[in-house]
Amino acid sequence: MFNFFASIKVSRIFLLSLLFLTFIIFIVVTVFSTFIYNNSRLQLVESLYIQAQSINKLMPDYNQEINFDDYADRLAIQDSEFNELRVTIIDKNWNVIGDSLVNKEDLYLLEKHSPTTRIEIEDALNNTYGTTSRTSESTGLDLIYVAILRDPNNIENGLVRVAMPFDIWGSFFNFFIYPFLVLFLLVIASSSFLSLNVEYKLRRDLDSLLKSTRKAIKGKNISELSSGDEQLSTLSDAVRQIAQRLNIEVEQAIEQRTEFGTVLDSMNQGVIIFNKNYKVRFSNDIALEMFGKHQFFLKEKIEVKKLQPINKLLKKLRKISSQEIEMSIKVKDEDKHFLISGSRMESTNEYIVVISDISSLRKLENLRKNLISDMSHEIKTPVSVIRAGSETLYSGNITDPKLTSKFTKSILDNSERLSEMIDDLLELEKIEFGGLVIKKEKFNPHKEINKILGTIDALIVEKKLNVENNIPDDLSIRTDKESFRSIFSNLLNNAIKYSPKDSKIIFNCVMKKGKVVISIKDNGYGIEKNSLKRVFERFYRSAKARAHTKGTGLGLALVKQLSTRIGANVSVESKINVGTEFFVSFQYK
Repeated sequence: MFNFFASIKVSRIFLLSLLFLTFIIFIVVTVFSTFIYNNSRLQLVESLYIQAQSINKLMPDYNQEINFDDYADRLAIQDSEFNELRVTIIDKNWNVIGDSLVNKEDLYLLEKHSPTTRIEIEDALNNTYGTTSRTSESTGLDLIYVAILRDPNNIENGLVRVAMPFDIWGSFFNFFIYPFLVLFLLVIASSSFLSLNVEYKLRRDLDSLLKSTRKAIKGKNISELSSGDEQLSTLSDAVRQIAQRLNIEVEQAIEQRTEFGTVLDSMNQGVIIFNKNYKVRFSNDIALEMFGKHQFFLKEKIEVKKLQPINKLLKKLRKISSQEIEMSIKVKDEDKHFLISGSRMESTNEYIVVISDISSLRKLENLRKNLISDMSHEIKTPVSVIRAGSETLYSGNITDPKLTSKFTKSILDNSERLSEMIDDLLELEKIEFGGLVIKKEKFNPHKEINKILGTIDALIVEKKLNVENNIPDDLSIRTDKESFRSIFSNLLNNAIKYSPKDSKIIFNCVMKKGKVVISIKDNGYGIEKNSLKRVFERFYRSAKARAHTKGTGLGLALVKQLSTRIGANVSVESKINVGTEFFVSFQYK
């Protein structure tokens, strides 16, 4: 039963109309019942007045010795509803000498019924009769009283008063409540019958329209609503047009989103979109990989401590529309530098953060700073020597031919060193900036090493060195031949430079994990352990190397750059006073 009533839907129009009709009925019933009430009361008063006159005619004068109380009892009659007429006889002294509802023995207990205590008696003295309504003190009943003078010209004959019960609440119910309820129920029945018919059809059409709207939301096609209501038909047409337009816009949005996602994923920059609560709403694949996997998640705030600068940037974007910061973190034990640009979208109150990896740029800047510092340090010495020697010779104060020759030799050596340094720097710059053209070809490394040995045979003979080429003569590798020659020319020159006389230099070759590893080993001074990691840096030379040999400190840097350029890998092992061995590994198929 409860579910049945809960399922009943009542329209506001029906409730408002019912409320309005109820108000009208209330007004009509009030006016009508007031009229009926007053009219019926007036009729009762007139009836009591007639009865009072009749009783007065039937009663003897006060001069006769009779029992007026018995007389009052006999004159009291009942109406059709068994309401008894109350008859009261009052003498000239305002004493009650007879009352149909009071025993004779109790009459003396009644107070005087004078004009000062009874309104109806006061009115009877001044008018044809007096009337009022009140609750009787002696009987406790609600009565309507009518009093008349027995002799209008002589008050000495006393008064006759009659009264009938008058139920105010019963009258209120009979003349107001009952008619109101009857009319109200009739209005509800008629209004319900009419409104339910209208509302049923309206709800049926609205349900059809609702189903069509839900289909439109899901992107489905909807049919035309057949309704007799012109407004609903117009509304249905509007919904259908909106659905068609919505489907078109959804298709366009999906297409644009796909293109947008493809563009973002193909960018070299990371893109993260945050909502107003700083939670990640979107991120392309590059952004997820830039800081290392699982550093932040969709629909969550960034909690990782090393990425807190991004949260600080988002807070700044509340006050300003765009901001840039730089951030450096470690990713897989490697220092990474990022330029993070943030902007706030005013329309959606979201934040777009674009992340650029500037690690290579920072590394290049550091290399250039180091290059300038190293160049200024390395070039300063030969330039100073050349300048000092030139000024000394130019002054003409030196007349000794041997001393003049010594200064001239010093100028020549330092100018050659300076020229060699410039050539190496130019070669390095050409390699780093892609000026070197790589041409891979298949060749025999054994023969190429022999060609290199032939070009510097004079140096080998001068230092009485024994060079062994143990590379198999049937081995072939595929790489850039010119780079191969430059790499091993520099390594061989280093080995000759740092090897003592009558020592040995050996070229070896091994196969290791699908790679050909060619090594060159000498018996020189060796490299300190703390210098092994820096030997491939520009201008770096160990303390022993500076003390015993000349050099620019760029040869091994050239070897490192060339190896990286052609896809090879170079490494070194060394022991002090035992020797040094360099390894260069090439891909082998």
